[in-house]
Amino acid sequence: MGNACFNSQLPINTSNNDNQAQQEKDMAASKSTPAFPMANSPQRSSSGSASNGRKKVVLGKGYGLLDWIMLGTKHPDLAGTGGVLRKITLDELARHNNESDAWTCIRGKVYNITPYCKFHPGGIDELMKGAGRDGTELFDEIHRWVNVESMLAKCLVGCIVADTLDGKEKTRKKSSGSMSAKSSLFVPTQSNEIFAVPQSKQKSVSVPRYDWYQNEKSVTIVIYSKHKEITEADVIVKVNNKKDTLIWVGLGDKALQLCLDLSEEITESEVKISKEGYGNVEIILVKQATGKIWSSLGKELPGHHKLIQKSERETTYFDCKLISKTSVTHDTWIFDMALSQGSFMRVPVGRHLIIQTKISGMEIGRNYTPVVSLNPNEAAHTEGNGRNIAFMIKVYDDGALTPFIGSLKIGETIKVSEHLGNFKFSRLKLVEQVIMLAGGTGFTPMVKLIRHLIIDQPESKCRVKLLFGNKTEKDILWKDSLDNLVKHSGDRFQVYHTLSAASKDWNGNRGRITKEVLQKQLPSPPGITELDNLLICICGPTPFTKGMETILEEIGFPSETIHAFT
Repeated sequence: MGNACFNSQLPINTSNNDNQAQQEKDMAASKSTPAFPMANSPQRSSSGSASNGRKKVVLGKGYGLLDWIMLGTKHPDLAGTGGVLRKITLDELARHNNESDAWTCIRGKVYNITPYCKFHPGGIDELMKGAGRDGTELFDEIHRWVNVESMLAKCLVGCIVADTLDGKEKTRKKSSGSMSAKSSLFVPTQSNEIFAVPQSKQKSVSVPRYDWYQNEKSVTIVIYSKHKEITEADVIVKVNNKKDTLIWVGLGDKALQLCLDLSEEITESEVKISKEGYGNVEIILVKQATGKIWSSLGKELPGHHKLIQKSERETTYFDCKLISKTSVTHDTWIFDMALSQGSFMRVPVGRHLIIQTKISGMEIGRNYTPVVSLNPNEAAHTEGNGRNIAFMIKVYDDGALTPFIGSLKIGETIKVSEHLGNFKFSRLKLVEQVIMLAGGTGFTPMVKLIRHLIIDQPESKCRVKLLFGNKTEKDILWKDSLDNLVKHSGDRFQVYHTLSAASKDWNGNRGRITKEVLQKQLPSPPGITELDNLLICICGPTPFTKGMETILEEIGFPSETIHAFT
């Protein structure tokens, strides 16, 4: 059939003509399809959130996200295959490795990314890092919130296969990264390299067993994980239509999956971990019909009772319902959302979720970190109650996603993912001092950290200092709560505000958080034997985060002491 190469010289309308202006105007007419992207949104400029290590560039006129959507509408065969999906070998994939002819593989699917080069917010050079090879791990590291199947749907060439030694094709399983080292994207140019080298047999890992029992009010599933360090946050219960149930139990780098169509409907679920330290997990399902005895647990669905690699599964999303919206500042609100009925998920400290919806026919998502109360007199579980999730979100008039979130009415739903991230909670066990550098809503990942370190552990000697940068006084989030917590904690918690556009009545620091400010407010860099004693957390707009990392490196703080939330 030959190679499917794409002619990247398709005509792109780069003028702001009346037709395009009218299209954006029409799209803004309804909430479900707002004008997108806005003139100053991250898709059109270099300011915007990005993951660690991501470099953003200023896109040329006519190469924004809306332009990409329009291009796919006019030219549905961006893959250049005539609409026929093909089986692609690793050898063939490797040959498409340059800017004029670039393919990449993401989760077993091969995409012709040649036409997307000039539309990529991170620039062509960044995109080329995944050309001709498996780009899954690099993609997930930087773009996990992006729905690649929607973004590159018109560029799909086919699926990846590998040639076995007997000459037969073998479809490759979904990949979460490269076939070599974890941080590499290398793919062998000779497929025989994969299979010719003798491999030692790995010991099979037994799938944890489970039982169930019931009483008049509930059904309890007991999973014997044998993981003594397991917590409630390692267990996710997703229920659709009160019966269709998916249970995930995190066991190190693997996860136990249970998929069931329950015998009867339930109203809610709860997760408990045995106190004996055996790693037994109890999932309590509350019956809707009290007193009715179930004849069986239910029907086993495909994928039931499987132990799989965490990295091989796709992100799970809940249909969350907005139950309340509370103003925090002039442009920031608390959005309290409820998981689908019967579902349960606690969100650990330092973890974020993706809020996602379809805009202009494309799935768009952003990372948001849940918050909890900072009132020391108010009882609150740091990981949430397992059923509701509260987000503190600033709504930008020209944002990509937040105008849609801001327009949600009570009772309406939006997709919210399971918790994600690489923050290591164990890092907090030995730490003696935590420094938080927050810019604007970059304050949200710090909330649970503050709650855990200051309120939940009143006897701890760990000291916390928050350096909080904002524009004006009215932009400071939860200022009263922070001031109250400073008084409550004695000298264990301190807040240092900096405003870039303060009023004449402001008595605090003016300007930005600079190198001089950090040198004055931070302790001296720790020695090699004291790395566990200090943790510096950073979150804010990408320029802020990168700027803080650069300054800390210049001052001499080891990377082991720094964690940047993205």
